[in-house]
Amino acid sequence: MNKPILPIYHTGWFYLLLLFWGFSFWYVSIGGLNVVNQLTSDWLKQPAATLDNNMNLVASEVLTVQSDFNEPDITDVTALLSYHKNSQVVLLGQPSSAFIKKLKAYLSRYPRNNKIIIDSKHVSSASPLKPQATMIFSPLLNWFRFSSQPNAELLISKHFIFSPLLQNERQSFPLVWQQQGKLYLSLPGELLRQLSQSKALHIKQDWQLTLINQTNLTANQLPLGFFGEVFVSAELPTAKQLANEKQLQKQSTTNDARLITANEFMKQYSLTSHTNKITKYKVIIITDNHQSLHKILPPLVNKLLQNDYRYQSLLTVLCTWLLLLLAIVLIGFMSKHPLKQQSIIIFSYIALLIVAQYVLFTLQQWLEIMPIIMVMLGTWLFAFAYQREYKLFQAALNYQHKSQITTTTKNTSKDEEGSILIKKLKKAVNYRKLLSFNKSSSVAKKPINNALATQTAVEYKQVQSTSLSESETSSEPPISEGTSVESIGNKGNHTQTISLNNSGIKSFGRYQVEAILGKGAMGIVYQGVDPKINRHVAIKTLQLSDEVDSPEFEQAKQRFFREAQTAGGLSHANIVTIYDVGEDNHLGYIAMDLLTGAPLSLFTQPGQTLPIPLVYQLLTQITDALDYAHRQNVVHRDIKPANIIYDDDLLKVTVTDFGIAYVSDHSKTRTGIIMGSPYYMSPEQILGLQVDGRSDIFSLGVTFYQLLCGHLPFEGESIATVAYQITQTKATAVNQHNTKLPISAVRICNKAMHKDIEKRYQSMAEFKLALTSALKKDFNISTS
Repeated sequence: MNKPILPIYHTGWFYLLLLFWGFSFWYVSIGGLNVVNQLTSDWLKQPAATLDNNMNLVASEVLTVQSDFNEPDITDVTALLSYHKNSQVVLLGQPSSAFIKKLKAYLSRYPRNNKIIIDSKHVSSASPLKPQATMIFSPLLNWFRFSSQPNAELLISKHFIFSPLLQNERQSFPLVWQQQGKLYLSLPGELLRQLSQSKALHIKQDWQLTLINQTNLTANQLPLGFFGEVFVSAELPTAKQLANEKQLQKQSTTNDARLITANEFMKQYSLTSHTNKITKYKVIIITDNHQSLHKILPPLVNKLLQNDYRYQSLLTVLCTWLLLLLAIVLIGFMSKHPLKQQSIIIFSYIALLIVAQYVLFTLQQWLEIMPIIMVMLGTWLFAFAYQREYKLFQAALNYQHKSQITTTTKNTSKDEEGSILIKKLKKAVNYRKLLSFNKSSSVAKKPINNALATQTAVEYKQVQSTSLSESETSSEPPISEGTSVESIGNKGNHTQTISLNNSGIKSFGRYQVEAILGKGAMGIVYQGVDPKINRHVAIKTLQLSDEVDSPEFEQAKQRFFREAQTAGGLSHANIVTIYDVGEDNHLGYIAMDLLTGAPLSLFTQPGQTLPIPLVYQLLTQITDALDYAHRQNVVHRDIKPANIIYDDDLLKVTVTDFGIAYVSDHSKTRTGIIMGSPYYMSPEQILGLQVDGRSDIFSLGVTFYQLLCGHLPFEGESIATVAYQITQTKATAVNQHNTKLPISAVRICNKAMHKDIEKRYQSMAEFKLALTSALKKDFNISTS
């Protein structure tokens, strides 16, 4: 199995997943799922398995009164205690020292059968539980169980039992807690011991905690699980509910919800006790009503008396973690399955969790499945989001790879004329390859079939005129005399001739002439071969007639050779290679690389443009080539689609005609013929100002514009009209011709074609950077 290109732990999704897990554990620890757990507990609740009906604590047997626990209140409290000598008394609040002193004095005179239990987290006076069957490493287990319990001052009292009423955030109630290495009962446990008349409870410490009554070992064993805490159903109000209720009581103007005070109760009691039978209370709770613990304690103790509670043994805790780990592993396993199957697996696992919770619930075990479900669903959503992004990432990589290794093809919906044009182009390319092969093989001296050459050849005609009216039917402008014709292919309505050599010229220097590739106003382009190394070349000639004055002839000749030599010093993968320059047969000639492909002018008509990402990629190659030339102090001066050859087999472009435009602009000026293509000229070229590399940037911007939409930014019926538009008129936004273009196309074209030379891209490197950034942002393609 192939390793993923981008595993999840190398992405930001992994860190988001870790944050989600951390949030989930924190949210569970603070009781965020208490409400859902209580609803689940209510749904699973069964009739209580009461061991002894006499141990039930009904509401009528519990008296709750309010007191501020100050010294003036001691009279009412002692009076209440005197009437109910056998009741178990619990004080919920913070009695003042004067109140405790008075109460202790009263208990010294009138001792009670049971000690008074006082809620306190700072003082403890209860006797520790006697351990039974304690394992060797029980202290280590207790460190895990009780490490967060409060420390309290230990006191010994004959009348009071100080003990805390503990309640965890997860709505569980610990019945035992640790202090200085010994275990003590919490307040509900102490009340439970008093009510069950068990004066000495033992604690069994092994893999779970169990309270054992020595007097009745079978009936009063209370298993408390690994952590010594119990879970009860929804009869117990939560701390949040009590806080909300307390707030409502403060806002209420009525006294309906107010607890009766000890003083009020004693007044009523003294009036009714003479005529009615005295009510016997099992439990009397006196509270300051600050924390409303009196609403939690009676139902909690009643649940414990009825054995109607749940606990978590060590096996249940381990089962919870194993089920959570299994859920995460299951998500990783099913990530390769379809979404429908993933959903089925998820809901099947949740159903399994519900069944497991129900089975353990009947065994008095509490399996918390809601945290497992929350973590599982959240992890699944993160994994699903990662898989979706990864698929998009792979699609982008495949798109880029496909665009680099496949041949660019025309859209099948093009009209019939365009299809025929492509077929002719391919035939011409195949014929050229055949011609090159024949010349380099052992049978190269055999005559070439003229019929085949005639069938595959297409005529190339070049139009030159000061008026542009003849080009109205085509978006491609008239071809200049300096245009390169060393490529094979169509050029709008203009075609190129491939014919056998019948000009009578056999060679130029050491190069033997094989065929004529094309003809232009300035000369003829031949296909030749260097017999010494058997290299096929294109030979471009400069045709200078005797009609030109002698000084001008000599000046044009010198410029031709000087510019050819300058361009010959360039060595770049996207610049045509010049091998030689010379003079023969009264013609100047340049031997250069014989290119395969077609000029980009074939793809500058509406409906025949190349794919947009491919245009961006080709422009990056051109900018790289021109940046190299500019750094060598060579300015092209005639950048246009016709001077850029595109090889669709290699997805490569080659810039041609370096330096030729400059020579053309300064030769034959007396004839009034404009050399070069005015459509692509920069404003400074038209105005006759000095030009630098930024002029090529303007021309390349026009080329980019035309390749994207099939239209020229500046058009007109005459050179004067075109020149005016280039220097004075703003071009129409390119996306108005092609609405599928990204916004980067408009931005790049506008900046490259800015009339102010200082506001254009200042270098081809800057131009290239804008293209590569747009490729990555708009198409997720990296030029690397």
